[in-house]
Amino acid sequence: MCQLGMYTTRLFSVLLAVGTVVSGPTYAADRAVIEVRGDSKAEVLWFRSGAVLFTDRGYRLAEFPAALAGEKFLRSSIDGTEFDVVRGGRLIVLTPQSIPGAASQAEALEKQGFVRTKEDRFQLFETREIDQVLVYEKQTTSGESYRFGKWTVVLGFEDARSARNRTRAAEEKPFFVYPADIPNTGVLFVDRQKEDHSGHGHNSIAECRNGDVIAFYSVTGTGADNWNGHGCAGWSEYRRSTDGGLTWSTPTPFEYSKRMFEGTEMRSALVYSVVTAPNGTLVATVIHYANEKWEKQRAPAYFLSKDQGQTWQGPRAFKESATVQDIAYTMDTSFVHDGEIFIVFRGGGSNMTPGGPQTLWVSGDNGESFRQRGVLPFDHATYYWAAGALDHGEIIVYTYNAHLKKEDPAAEQNIPYTISRDGGRTWSDVRTTRFAKGIRNMQLAGKLGQWYFMQGRSGSNRRELVGDDPGPDNFVLYSSRDGIQWDEGVVLMSRLQTPGGGDCYSANEIIGKYNPATPQRLLIHSDVSYSGANTNMHQWWVTTAPWMPGPRVGPTEGKDANGSHLRARTNR
Repeated sequence: MCQLGMYTTRLFSVLLAVGTVVSGPTYAADRAVIEVRGDSKAEVLWFRSGAVLFTDRGYRLAEFPAALAGEKFLRSSIDGTEFDVVRGGRLIVLTPQSIPGAASQAEALEKQGFVRTKEDRFQLFETREIDQVLVYEKQTTSGESYRFGKWTVVLGFEDARSARNRTRAAEEKPFFVYPADIPNTGVLFVDRQKEDHSGHGHNSIAECRNGDVIAFYSVTGTGADNWNGHGCAGWSEYRRSTDGGLTWSTPTPFEYSKRMFEGTEMRSALVYSVVTAPNGTLVATVIHYANEKWEKQRAPAYFLSKDQGQTWQGPRAFKESATVQDIAYTMDTSFVHDGEIFIVFRGGGSNMTPGGPQTLWVSGDNGESFRQRGVLPFDHATYYWAAGALDHGEIIVYTYNAHLKKEDPAAEQNIPYTISRDGGRTWSDVRTTRFAKGIRNMQLAGKLGQWYFMQGRSGSNRRELVGDDPGPDNFVLYSSRDGIQWDEGVVLMSRLQTPGGGDCYSANEIIGKYNPATPQRLLIHSDVSYSGANTNMHQWWVTTAPWMPGPRVGPTEGKDANGSHLRARTNR
């Protein structure tokens, strides 16, 4: 037998002038290149926990030895895999052990020169003994052809031609993503699963004037009384980072939110927006819910913090006479522009429809007071918003109306927006712009270098797939020069990597705005399913120059979804 790992996976590092490094996988020249035959659905994916292993079965990767971490694998039919070797090199093939009931290809592999490695068998998926696999390896030669029956998993190659390569999503883009091997599940930020909690939306991030980062999220239940994890009955809490988002404090419950949840006045009161005012005051907006199904009970309130989020003063009314029919809801659509704070609200107490007026509220005194400035020209029943300021002083607001256009399968790819050129007093006619991979629950980022970014779920409705559109329920990221015309997007997280498909209520913040010596970068937080509608919080970074989080990590925080610390990785 040979020892798996004779051919190591190496990681390259680029040293920046500022002393940070960026790492990503490169592969030894002795890895094979294969040409896949007869399987139009075949894909190349990263060999990561939770990955769906076959195109025609839902089995997910359960466990694997450390020697296989970071490999790519060929996702193909469970009934057979066929390919030619176009450049000789190492290949790894997994197949069940030869026991009664197992669909093993061990004998066929050995006849074709594959040798079993010293790796112990392991549970590739589910829990049955027949799904435990052995690891085989071979140094293949160009021109060889292979056809394996039910069932094998092929990995360890450099490239699999003719298969859709999901590991190259961000190649040739003018930006960098960490973790780099997208699509992936990012870096674990909040582990709700360990306490049987969930949370949806109510994610918001703000960089404080002193450089601290405050990140809010919700903590809700997982049972039938909380919509099986998709409800909003719970409380908000937040964590603080003093090193630009590399490490985080233990959670701090937002006192008002916790008190409302534990009392009888309402079902819950959750923070859904936090923004830093021009003078450094933090402004946190709280939504008041009547029940776990997202119906609103009263108008939102807000809180101020003048000490970087250490203490909070409130609740304050946006307008004393405003009812829930006037203003009820925002989705982290707060931003600062030209010395003022802007927040987009929708009125109406319903979950999604019917709705109420959609309005823009403004504060010119750092959150001490707000007033309504304009009414947006959207249908009252539209839902989900993203908002921000563009290069020449325009304000842009996006919304979502696909739930009103069931007959239009492309509605989640053609998203309505409106623009104001006078600070939100008047608005253009509603237009649409295209998002090739669809978008819903979208969030617009402030500008990073020359680029605007928007992330969200790639829609929820079935549609005809064109090009590399992966369909609904993925977590996608788009970039744009002008905040209106968007690129074809990249998939940050695939629905195949989570047991719930896609949830992807998210938030973002440009980090490094207040320190000219610090390169700016975009921090993205999102809900990620760990079981059905139950979610943890994960995070990604986007930069316009090579960068990687440094070594300042704690014992349990700042780990990626596989438990690895956020630091430069050495050879495996």
